[in-house]
Amino acid sequence: MAGTLQPNAGTVSRVDKLRVVTIDPPLESLDQSSSLRRALAPNGDSVVYQDREVHLVSWANRYLFRAEQLDLPVSRLSGGEQARLLIARPMLQPADLLILDEPTNDLDIPTLDVLEDSLVEFPGALMLVTHDRWLLDRVSTVLLALDGTGQTEWFADYAQWESAQERKAEE
Repeated sequence: MAGTLQPNAGTVSRVDKLRVVTIDPPLESLDQSSSLRRALAPNGDSVVYQDREVHLVSWANRYLFRAEQLDLPVSRLSGGEQARLLIARPMLQPADLLILDEPTNDLDIPTLDVLEDSLVEFPGALMLVTHDRWLLDRVSTVLLALDGTGQTEWFADYAQWESAQERKAEE
């Protein structure tokens, strides 16, 4: 879906100029010697979020960083703080589709809250693969369920999907 692999057979057609962003980088992808300031805003003291300029301190606060942390090297951040950094950076990229594969794995509660808030505000479409039912219910407006046999079905929410599965099991 992200366009990073070629299909084994058939073709994949994508809309022209579709902007796809994935949030799945490993912590190792962070430049540990860079400051938090440069990791969040490489070219100044502001970022552009949803076509608005936002001061770096405000952007950092949104991801639970304090202003006094901005000059710390990334290597001095905790694992949870580095995970928040990995969420903050892709949210600045203009995107029509945001792809997340098990984004809640290994996140602490404050980082989960930050992720959920960011996804709720995201103006495009989300493709979310997760076992986290709370996250699904919080950020999804419609679910496309894949049944493993090539069939798909749309549902309003997880509870509706679950009810449909129970009905099928009874039949």
